[in-house]
This record gives sequence, structure tokens and C-alpha cells, in this order.
Amino acid sequence: MSTIAILIPTLKKGGAEKQAVLLGNALADTHKVHLFVLFPEAGLEKELMDLYAPGPENITMFSGSSMSRLRELYRRLRAIKADTMFCYLTYPDFWGPIVGRMAGVKHIYQGLRNASLPTAKLMLEKIGNVLATGAVVNNYAGMDVFGRKGIRRMTVIPNCYLNPKAAVERPMRETVRVVSVARFVAQKDYETAIAAFARANAAVPSLRYLIIGHGELEQQIREWIKAYGVEDCVEMIINPKNIPSFLADSDIYLSTSLFEGTSNSIMEAMDASLPVVATDVGDNARLVDNGKSGFVVPAKDVDAISSAIVRLAESHDLRVRMGREGNCILHREYSMQAFRQNYLKLLS
Repeated sequence: MSTIAILIPTLKKGGAEKQAVLLGNALADTHKVHLFVLFPEAGLEKELMDLYAPGPENITMFSGSSMSRLRELYRRLRAIKADTMFCYLTYPDFWGPIVGRMAGVKHIYQGLRNASLPTAKLMLEKIGNVLATGAVVNNYAGMDVFGRKGIRRMTVIPNCYLNPKAAVERPMRETVRVVSVARFVAQKDYETAIAAFARANAAVPSLRYLIIGHGELEQQIREWIKAYGVEDCVEMIINPKNIPSFLADSDIYLSTSLFEGTSNSIMEAMDASLPVVATDVGDNARLVDNGKSGFVVPAKDVDAISSAIVRLAESHDLRVRMGREGNCILHREYSMQAFRQNYLKLLS
């Protein structure tokens, strides 16, 4: 039984962090798995700690200066005699191959979790890629983009969705609720979302919009809501613990991202049997079967986004049919079984 190390900056609430934990769970039956958290003080979600099947005894938290943490990583990799290391996000993707090679780790994989990176981060990824065995990308769009920019030896393994629920059929309601769940950052393009909703609401006054998340643009989003005149029909919920309950009480999921990898929030919407309106970025067009489980529209296209919302808002039957199809796609293509088999194939 070989030993695997998984290197992640934090265990805060986020897609990469959850996928790192799920990777540990997927491989725990066939390998010894150790999770290394470089900067636990920056985020340590109890939910993710509890989800990690190998247990807290197989989680190492680092402390001290950046260099002391890297020295400790070297010592820990040597101590457990790691054969393989999977890194997640840019800091581990840069330092993991360097420290891992020094520690004698045979196989080191970077983890690219988006389809776009700022220039500085991309440069670090390219440097790390020289020493890495390869890179695991969670989306096909990212493989195309990064391949053109010099990242080599990439393998696409989509995200895993844990324990998807059975499809549900929502009752017809007088108020149709649109919901978005995403960090309050520029990537998610909330201004376009609010502008499109405002236009759709003018055509369908019964629409309501719930924005769920947290982040640096919270105040800016509040200003956009006011500027577009939709204060009475838009509500913001900041970092709630019970996101599934909000999804269950909604009717349409909206994602206006400017770039993505494989969107965990869209997968959560599919799990809740919600029809999805999503921009054509990352692997959204693979997650959402355009015209069957939702609508895939151009990024920043307010007209196309609002038209898709209106079309769904005006037809309960269409919402039910598309929500059911999205749920089927999730079960068929993003299960833990498929996720595990993809990684075992990589390791074979």
C-alpha cells in the first residue's frame, strides 16, 4: 500500500479544499493518505475536517514562517515516505514539486482548479510544472487554455459530487425565485447578474432574486442592487450554513461567472434539481446540457441571460423537466465512483 500526500493551503470553505478532502476519502481504501494544510490559520472549516475519512490523525497542520513550514513539509514527506503528492492551488503547485523532489517523492501532480489564472500565478504554475510529474485539471477548458500557455502533461479529472440526492419536483408557486451562490469577487460578475435580473423582473414581476455568498465586493453588490432599482425583490444572505435549504426553496439557478473550472455551485444546483442559467465559460457547457438541463449563454450578455430567466420563469413544466435532467447528469457523470476510478487510473 503506497503513501499519498495531499497538499492544500487551507481548509476554508471552498471548492478546491473540498475536492482535496474528497480525494483523500476516495483513495483511503487503497492507499495511506496524509493531508497537509500549510496555512491552517487562514481557514479551517470544521465541516471539512469532519468529512475527511482518514481521520484527524492523518491531517498535519503547519505553523511558523513560510520557510519553516516548507522545511517541516520536507521532513514530513520524508517521514511518511510519500510516493505520490497531489497539490492544490498555486502556492502548493509551485513549492510542492520543489520540496517534493528534494524529499524523494516519485510522482508529484499540480492541481489546476480554474480555466484562467492571473499572469503572476500562471508563471509560478509553469515553473512548478517543470519539476512536476504532471498536472490534474478539473476542466477541459482549462486544459486547452493552459496547454497553449506552456503547462505540460495535463490530465482532466472532473470534480466529484458526494452523495447526490434523488430528483425532486417543485410545486408551482406564485413567486419564482432565482438564486446565485458564489463568492463576492469580480470573477462572478454580479453586476451582469443583477442587470439581467432587473430586466427579467420587468417582464415577470413575480420574480425574486437571492444572492448568497461572502467576499470583498459585498458593499459594491449592494450598490448595484440599488442602482438597478431592484432593492424590493433582491435579498443578500451572507455566508449561511444551510445553503441546501435555500436551493431547495428556489426555482432557477443563475451563474454569471467570467471564468470557471468545474463549478461546484452549479453541481449543487443540479443536486437540488434546479434548472441552470450559466455563462459559457470553463466546463459550464459540459455541466449544463443547453436546452435540456438549462441554458448556456455568453458571458456578460444581459439580453441572453434575462431572456433565459424569463423563459424559465414563465414555464413551471420547463423548470421541472430541466431540473430533473440536470440531476440525472450529476448522478451519471460526477459520482464518487467515477472520481475514484479516474485517480486510480492515473496512479496505476
